Amino acid sequence: MNTRTFLFSVLLMFGVGGFVSCEKEVDETEVIMESLEQDDEVVDYFDDLLAEIDDLTYTNFNAKSGFLPENGPKGKRSVITAYSGDTIIHTITYGGFVHPNSPNGRVKNGNVVIKVIGHPQQATFWRQISVKNFKMNGNEIFGVKTINKVGDLQFAITLTEGMIRFANGSTYTRTFSLTRTQITGANSPFFIWDDEFISEGNASGINQHGEHYTHAITLPLVNRRNCRWIVQGAIEFVVGDASAQLDYGDGNCDKEASLTVNGRTSVIDLRPEKQRP
Repeated sequence: MNTRTFLFSVLLMFGVGGFVSCEKEVDETEVIMESLEQDDEVVDYFDDLLAEIDDLTYTNFNAKSGFLPENGPKGKRSVITAYSGDTIIHTITYGGFVHPNSPNGRVKNGNVVIKVIGHPQQATFWRQISVKNFKMNGNEIFGVKTINKVGDLQFAITLTEGMIRFANGSTYTRTFSLTRTQITGANSPFFIWDDEFISEGNASGINQHGEHYTHAITLPLVNRRNCRWIVQGAIEFVVGDASAQLDYGDGNCDKEASLTVNGRTSVIDLRPEKQRP
């Protein structure tokens, strides 16, 4: 069996390296793999951008309007607080956001708008992140990410109007809906290593070749803070008429998963999952 590298994002955007199939199946396999390799690049851009915005939100949540500190991203922060009955809505805008020296070397610039109601630990929590006239390494980024607390220890996460317009003019669109639930560790909030989560949802869009794709979690994904990889669950992905399935295993903490294309199963190595709220 062939071993390849695999990356899965909690946003339901993932990519795979090469895969070898028999000659009569190679066309369909190449369609799947090429689309997923493109998808890997897209998820990496969105993951990078949204992670940095999340960090800014948490780090500067109580900060007032003004310029960002000199030792990080540059730009001007504007904070507006509004009231709707008993609901307090914070709107945080980063204008002229520029980060030429981010850890991964990408240059980011544009405008970011963040709206927040409540806090994740409170009964009501809602946060929306949108980017406007935003570029990363010259590629235009579009999309609105929303997080909504829908139950005790349960959050609904969506991305709408997601798209990357690459410098060469091609585009890749992305919409996803994910529900993430903490199932263990809530009783020990100061010890995160016993935290365990399940994720359910799906993603869809149009790839750079104009082909429609879908990614669907068919068995809930299980991840733990004390493991670098997703430990259980399954995903089915479809590109045009081609399809494949990924099975993360039986709950053991290891980097192996099973990828099935055209009825042929191969063991692949997983890259460590990016652990973020």
